Amino acid sequence: MATTTATTSVRRAPLALRRPRGSLAEGAVGLAGIALALGASLWLVLAAAQRPSLLSPPTLRSPQPWLYGPLHGLLPHLTTAPVRLKTDLDIAVLVLFAGWLLAWIGARALPVRAVAAAVAAAQVVFVLGPPQPVTDVFNYLVYARMAARGINPYTNTPVTGPHDTAYALSNWHHLSSPYGPLFTAVTEPLAWLSLPTAFWVWKLMLLACSLAILALVWWLAGRFGRSPQRALVFAGLCPVTLAIGIGGFHNDLPAVLSVVGAAACLVRGAEGGDRRWDAAAGVLAVVAAALKPPFAIVVPLIVLGAHRRLPALAGAAAAAAAAGVLTLVLFGGALPALGPQSRLVTPLSVPNLLGLAAGHGGADAAVRTAARDVLAVIVLAATALVAWRRRWAIPALGVVLLLSVLMLSWAMSWYLAWALPFAAVGRPRLLAPACVLACVWLGLGGTPIMPHLIHDLGYFPTRSATGLANHLYERSLVR
Repeated sequence: MATTTATTSVRRAPLALRRPRGSLAEGAVGLAGIALALGASLWLVLAAAQRPSLLSPPTLRSPQPWLYGPLHGLLPHLTTAPVRLKTDLDIAVLVLFAGWLLAWIGARALPVRAVAAAVAAAQVVFVLGPPQPVTDVFNYLVYARMAARGINPYTNTPVTGPHDTAYALSNWHHLSSPYGPLFTAVTEPLAWLSLPTAFWVWKLMLLACSLAILALVWWLAGRFGRSPQRALVFAGLCPVTLAIGIGGFHNDLPAVLSVVGAAACLVRGAEGGDRRWDAAAGVLAVVAAALKPPFAIVVPLIVLGAHRRLPALAGAAAAAAAAGVLTLVLFGGALPALGPQSRLVTPLSVPNLLGLAAGHGGADAAVRTAARDVLAVIVLAATALVAWRRRWAIPALGVVLLLSVLMLSWAMSWYLAWALPFAAVGRPRLLAPACVLACVWLGLGGTPIMPHLIHDLGYFPTRSATGLANHLYERSLVR
């Protein structure tokens, strides 16, 4: 009877949280935050869509008219001075960050449907614009085109493939694909479409994934007794995952959707649902890894966190077998090029700074190995805790995914999307402030002001032997 009562109270939580809670002042803060976030988002997209500029590097590589999207030409008085444009970009990102925090603080006093509509609108705005600020979307299409033409992207580099417009817009010309075999198989059909059509189909796929993640965050927030308004804002308006992740059309979202979907299946399974929910959780965990290999670390957490572990293990095993067959049949058993990618280093990554402090000049091979070993210990400890207490599975997912981002030597700001849904629903509570700090740190690494700041502090990443070696290695892959 106690179990039934607890389950019933949890299921009623979403109904209780549909109404706004909070004062008028709190609602005004939330509304102001949403307005700031939407305004900054719109400016970023309109500015990037105006003309070729540093706001959208692909437009500088090959200024194709279809790149700009339907919002092209709506900001005719935008400055053409690069220095001023960089300053305006920094200001817009700061406004977006302030809007995110203000909206998070006051969102619970606003109607949940209005908040959901505003957050969804922000996703749509970025999808309507050109890629910002990197070119990874065209790397995906280049690898897909290689596979479609019988060139194995896991044993060959893009330089050996067709040198078409997609190649001109991409940059990792000397790196074999680091992406999962399922991702390559899913995107391979895009190779038979014209490049503009493939570009827009991919953007719509990502928008669907983003909205699905937000819907699951809304559902999970209700199940955990959290404010769905605050959860939606936290997950949907974070500057680095919105402007750089959604705006850059990166491929993390399908894998993140699989992980968040697996977490939702765990919750449904624990509520006394059919054992198929546990099996589905295991399947989705492996799907996430097959899409993006670093997500393999979530598989044991999902399986051990299931209410019925045997069905979850069976689902994971079946999905792993299917992924293995797919890899063997389509790509000859070749695996993603994680080794070459793991040697890349960003200046402000935690391993690079620790390596600098330890006298290694940055993240050399020893430091990168140590970081991987530390992460392995963390994953093992989290797995042991979940094996002991199933209810710790979802908090463990958020913590492990955030730490995995911070332990990468090649830490990209949009990787914060890996942990953000779990922080949004308050599992655990300390994860949200940790993600705010990570947003500041990771976001700083991607802003135009970053080189000036670190140089003023006396940090010149390429002046040490390790830093120069890392820089030259990166250049060798993109030349």
